[in-house]
Amino acid sequence: MDNQFKISGWAFTVYGAIVVLAFMFAYYYGVTQHLNVQSIPSGIKLLVSLLFVVNLLAFLCGIYLLKENTIVHKFALPVSIVMLLSFPFGTFVGGLYLWERFKST
Repeated sequence: MDNQFKISGWAFTVYGAIVVLAFMFAYYYGVTQHLNVQSIPSGIKLLVSLLFVVNLLAFLCGIYLLKENTIVHKFALPVSIVMLLSFPFGTFVGGLYLWERFKST
C-alpha cells in the first residue's frame, strides 16, 4: 500500500527533530551556562515549555505517519493547526499535512 502521508511524515519528523534539538541546545548553552533559571519570567518558561511539547509531538507524529498508524491523525491534526502559527517553516509543514489530509476526503 502506498503511504499518502509519506511527505508530511518526513516533514513533521525533520521539522520536529530540528526544533527540539534547537530548544535543547538553547536551553543548555543559554540557561545553564549564562543565565539563572530564576531570572526568566514564568510566562516565558510556560511558553517555551508549550512550544517544546508541540514540536516534540510533531516529531512523534511524523514517525507514526511514516509507520502508517491510523490513530496518529487524532494528534497530527491539532498539532498541524498549532504549527501554522510558526512562520515560515511550521506553516509549510502544517499546511502540507492539512492539504494531504483533506485532499483524500
